[in-house]
Amino acid sequence: MQAVLEGKLDEAGLTPAERALLEYVKLITEAAYRSTPDDVEKLRAAGWKEEQIAEAVYVTALFAFFNRVADAFGVPSQDYLVTGKLTP
Repeated sequence: MQAVLEGKLDEAGLTPAERALLEYVKLITEAAYRSTPDDVEKLRAAGWKEEQIAEAVYVTALFAFFNRVADAFGVPSQDYLVTGKLTP
């Protein structure tokens, strides 16, 4: 988990399918407009089903939405990922 949080995917022990999905989610997070049908086809080839790909996009979009709303209202970061704690 720590390797994923730090962006060290080569050290995270991921399957090729998991790695492909995380790379796709990163693309959607950073520049969704750059996504192409070929990107989705890579996920299909890795074994992901249409419903799973769609869910990954929905979850990614929801997190982006919630983060932007929280930022807009000045909600302070809870630093859950930094501290590793799930409670403040």
